[in-house]
Amino acid sequence: MTGVTSITGAGVHRAAAPHIDLVSDILTAAFLHGDLAPWLIPDEIERRRVYRPYFRMLAAHAVEHGRVDVIGEDACALWYDLGDDPDLTIDDYDRRLAEITGPALPRFQQIDEAMHRYHPRGRPHAYLAFLAVLPGRQGTGLGTALLDHRHAELTREDRPAYLEATGPANSALYQRKGYQPLGPFPVAPDGPHLHPMWWTSH
Repeated sequence: MTGVTSITGAGVHRAAAPHIDLVSDILTAAFLHGDLAPWLIPDEIERRRVYRPYFRMLAAHAVEHGRVDVIGEDACALWYDLGDDPDLTIDDYDRRLAEITGPALPRFQQIDEAMHRYHPRGRPHAYLAFLAVLPGRQGTGLGTALLDHRHAELTREDRPAYLEATGPANSALYQRKGYQPLGPFPVAPDGPHLHPMWWTSH
């Protein structure tokens, strides 16, 4: 991760603007071979080219308008506190997404539309947009540490949480942390499914 601003020290830290490249790198590495990746962009070289600026755009927005928790240079969680309306607006998003994704644009749009359609409304909640751990550090408890850190705050606030797991394995992991499945939905007629989940502190 040459050229990025690292976060040192044990435990969970809040990322700020200087850490956007770090967060982008974690997201890119964690999701490059994720459940949705082959459907989104079958060619790995092209996928890597698209993912870096795509995740940088999302990381920058989350740092400014949400919150990003980071553990070292290995793991991150992007959260938003949402009210009755789950809409998240990124400035000039349509143009920027088209410029970044090129021929893959329709599939990114399909995922966006499906996620927006199925997102719970009328229930203020914390939204976990992404939880990412570098491939070499997965299974070491970093994701759990990020969840536990935020869940402790949400418990004090008596605030529920929502996420979309990308596959059955991820869904099972979140169920172990208390998330309840809401029933999968397809991201497109020919696409994979996302697994929406809801968490409460009691």
